[in-house]
Amino acid sequence: MAVQIWRDRRRHGADGDTRDAKPRSRPSGSGFVERRASRRERRHGHNPVSALIWLAAWAAALTLLAGMGLTWADANTGNTLVQNILDAGRWLATPFADVFTNPDPDKQMYANWGLAAAVYYVMGRILAWLIRR
Repeated sequence: MAVQIWRDRRRHGADGDTRDAKPRSRPSGSGFVERRASRRERRHGHNPVSALIWLAAWAAALTLLAGMGLTWADANTGNTLVQNILDAGRWLATPFADVFTNPDPDKQMYANWGLAAAVYYVMGRILAWLIRR
């Protein structure tokens, strides 16, 4: 409200008289107007580095989840594709190898790999956000 009153006073003069008010003209120039990024663009825009980090975090989380799904479904470990996904998942989950212990090795793998997938996803999201800012 106060801003609107201030704008009206600037436009019409301090006393509110509109007869003397001069129309404001735009400055002449090259015609180039610099546009600021909107809030949405600043919040959702990616630069190449943040997009690459976000992509790597997604790839790591999806690899771990795919390995968990293949183990749950008792996939043939003799298959090259299955073996490569499980090897990549083991390598990605190395820092989280013994966070949770369970007598059942499959349940232990599900817990540790699930934690690893969540950490990779969250850390990738945070790093991409920090770099984007």
